[in-house]
Order: sequence, then C-alpha cells, then structure tokens
Amino acid sequence: MKLSCRSYPGGDAGCAPLVLLHGLFGSAAQWHHIAAPLSARTRVLAVDLRNHGLSPHTDAMDYESMAEDLRELLDAQGIARARIAGHSMGGKVAMAFALRHPRRTEALAVLDIAPARYHDPFSALVCAALRLDLAAAHSRQDADRQLERFVPSARLRAMLLQNLAWRDGRLAWRIHWLGIGGSLPQLLDFPAALQRVPSAVDALFVRGDASDYVLPRHEDAIHALFLRARIEDLADAGHWLHADQPAALVQLLAEWLERPAAAPFSPASTGWPQRPAAAPLRP
Repeated sequence: MKLSCRSYPGGDAGCAPLVLLHGLFGSAAQWHHIAAPLSARTRVLAVDLRNHGLSPHTDAMDYESMAEDLRELLDAQGIARARIAGHSMGGKVAMAFALRHPRRTEALAVLDIAPARYHDPFSALVCAALRLDLAAAHSRQDADRQLERFVPSARLRAMLLQNLAWRDGRLAWRIHWLGIGGSLPQLLDFPAALQRVPSAVDALFVRGDASDYVLPRHEDAIHALFLRARIEDLADAGHWLHADQPAALVQLLAEWLERPAAAPFSPASTGWPQRPAAAPLRP
C-alpha cells in the first residue's frame, strides 16, 4: 500500500532518517511541531497510516500489514535503515516493524503504549463519528455541535474533527471509520506471532507520568520482548505526549537521535531460535 507522508529534509546527512507514526484517529499533520525542529538534525518523515490522513483506505487493519506498509514506504523513499518513533497505535506499528525488520531499524522510540492488549473506549467514538450528518454541517462548528451530543470532551471532539476536510464545497471524512471500527479487535491487541522471539533493537519507551497506558505491570512484557529497552517518564504529560509537553518531547527525542545505535541484531549470534522469514503481506 502506498502511504502518504510529509517529508522534512534533514540537516545531517550522516544520521539515519527518522520516521514518525501517529496514533489512532491521528494523522501526519499532528507531528508538524515535533518534526520541524527535529529535522535540524536529520531527515524526518511523518506518515499517514492506512485509513488515516491522505493514505489509502482498506477494510483490513492489523499490525503486521501496517508494518509491511511502512517497509514499502521506506523502499520507495530509498531508505535502508531508519529510526522509528510511534505514538499509541503508531507505537505498536513501530514495534511490529522493528520485530519484523530489525536490520532496517536503527533504533525504536515507543510513545505511551506497550505490547499488550487494551480495553476499548474507541468503538463509541467511531459510532459517534458515523452518526454525524455532514450534509447538514456547513462549518466545523456545526459538526462540533452535532458531535457534542455523543462526545462531551472538547479535546476528544477536536481530535476527531481534525479528520474533516472540505471537498467540493462540503465537509467529508478523510478517515475510514468503518475500516477502523471493524479492525479494533486487532488494533487493541498486539500479535502473539510477533512475541515469539525477543529483539535486541535499541528501544526507548516514553510514558506520560499522568497516563495509565504504560503501567508497572507492562514493564516485564516490554523488557521481555525488547532486551535493550529503557523506560522514561515525561513529566506533566498524559497519553498525548506530543500535545501535552511538545518542547520536552522534542528535547527527549533530540537526545535519543544523538545517541549512537547498537549494531544490527542477529538472532543467530545469540543462539535464540530464528523466526522463519514471513512472506510479504498484501493489504
């Protein structure tokens, strides 16, 4: 699948490119205030994942398929090896990519998510969005007033309504709600098939200290799957780290970019069982 992305030319040609992956209901546009300052250090790609932003729509969404979408994007961009950073759902895509393609992952940054199954607060948001009568919405304010009946949180409404765009003089969704809604069981989980062999890719896990997405009970799973993982807290941040503490997150990721990466991981050198090479997935 040919993903859409925003490209920010980098300042240091010697650094591996940085790929930024958004969370559920997000888009590449949400990364601009993070990508722009980081592009002073390296080339940055902010990606629209399938069914989001300007990327194609499909009824199927799972992490292995989305990891292959990312591989195809890197191939098309001529990028052999990259640093991958992802928030929430995008963090799970980043983990899936690192586990499937360790030699193409220089380092991994996972923002406020763990390789675990989560509860479902999202189906109600999908249903709320699908109940909007966009034909009767002549402005974003009209859409917001409709959505307020189902979603009391102004912050949540603003996030959902970022996915509206004007087409032929009418508001329309850029996001594929039905494809996302039908795939929520897969998106809330993390594939067992990807947890069979641990990874030695350098992995930074960042959690908001006011968030409940990465709890002490998740730490064992993180360290079991990513042998070089370290977990850091971002002060005064909830789940949306890049919105709550953008300057602090930029500083943290800038320091992460400057750290030298370890040599590519070779399972054969450790004696661990090797996972059979997977056939390319077709969306």
